[in-house]
Amino acid sequence: MFVDQVILKVRAGRGGDGAISFLREKYVPRGGPAGGNGGKGGNVIAIALSQKKTLYDVAIQKVYEASNGEPGKGKNQFGKDGADVVLVVPVGTQIIDQKDNQIIADLTEDKQEVIIARGGRGGRGNSSFATSTNQAPRIAEKGELGEAREIRLELKLIADVGISGFPNAGKSTLLSVVSAAKPRIADYPFTTLHPNLGVVNHHDQQFIMVDVPGIIEGASRGAGLGLEFLRHIERTRLILHCVDLSQFYSENNPYDDFLTLRREFEAYSSSLAAKPFFVVATKLDLIKAAQNFNEFKSTLEQQGIPVFGVSSLTKEGMNQLLDAIIEFLKNAPEIFTKEILSQSKNTPLSPIRSRHYRFSTPFLDRLIAEIDWNSDNALSIFNQKLVHFDFLKYFSAIQPGSIVEIENLNFIWTGKRLEAHKTTSK
Repeated sequence: MFVDQVILKVRAGRGGDGAISFLREKYVPRGGPAGGNGGKGGNVIAIALSQKKTLYDVAIQKVYEASNGEPGKGKNQFGKDGADVVLVVPVGTQIIDQKDNQIIADLTEDKQEVIIARGGRGGRGNSSFATSTNQAPRIAEKGELGEAREIRLELKLIADVGISGFPNAGKSTLLSVVSAAKPRIADYPFTTLHPNLGVVNHHDQQFIMVDVPGIIEGASRGAGLGLEFLRHIERTRLILHCVDLSQFYSENNPYDDFLTLRREFEAYSSSLAAKPFFVVATKLDLIKAAQNFNEFKSTLEQQGIPVFGVSSLTKEGMNQLLDAIIEFLKNAPEIFTKEILSQSKNTPLSPIRSRHYRFSTPFLDRLIAEIDWNSDNALSIFNQKLVHFDFLKYFSAIQPGSIVEIENLNFIWTGKRLEAHKTTSK
């Protein structure tokens, strides 16, 4: 079942509470505080996979919750981190916050992943609060709450060329002829009920084509299937407007049908209406279509609009159309409709309070987990990796001496590198 839009609630796990404990061992007088930190709450993560074609699997469940981190324990034992929850979605999925309609992520690549809701930080145990003046603190932090939000997932298929037109204009038949796609084809309106993708190979060149359900006059006001499926050609570099010249299903002048189609595009989106397009006059194997073609082509070419006449039955005009598409795509830039995200959503460095920042990316979180922090050279290794993976650029805007929190660890930014932060005042 094809599903391209779904609304979900996601809740990340709460961080585990820090422990208050003191070391009590034989022959170890004044053992000192030994309360470990709580585990981090699990994240809710989305990952895009190219083999996924629909949001149906994630739409079955309406609420996704990651597990909480476990509390810290005595003997400086950290609590176990909560397990993540992973939503597997198709490439081309946009994740939108329902509250403010801001785009959280636009997953346009295979195996691209993003944290939708971040788990709460584990609370620090009392051993983290020991100072020279308070060597036996009886204080520990509660774990932070995980993020909770309502999100909307919208699938926008990624293709080079989009096919649009009225019902029974020959869109799906065209796709089936130029590619190996097998869309449903019949001689009644609205045979196509969901988008179809096909890979076109022509003269050692390859591109992806998508066919969307037919549009009728008034679609912008909800007539027919509406304009909902036009989102699937928003990412294309070229649009093909298919116009049936046979007048078999419509007695309208084909040129009037073309104008109606353009009006519906403009009603949906000015940016979509501004995309480059070719007009494909279909069904030239029918007598009426052949009679209408010359006048139709002349009218549009006077306006500088490229027109191609084709027959999916006899393959007439197909090579010329595909040649023109390939030539156009050679010089057309890759286009993705990516709204500009706010600064807070666009950087992994976020302020907590004055001169105190949290820094997090999925990659860096894994990097932290891989380092043995009990070793003497752990901090040196960590800084080397920050330089190697070009993470230090994010710290250039903050003042030296600021606290940088990464996972459950706090560091001091010196202006050149991160140093260990022994104590943190609340």
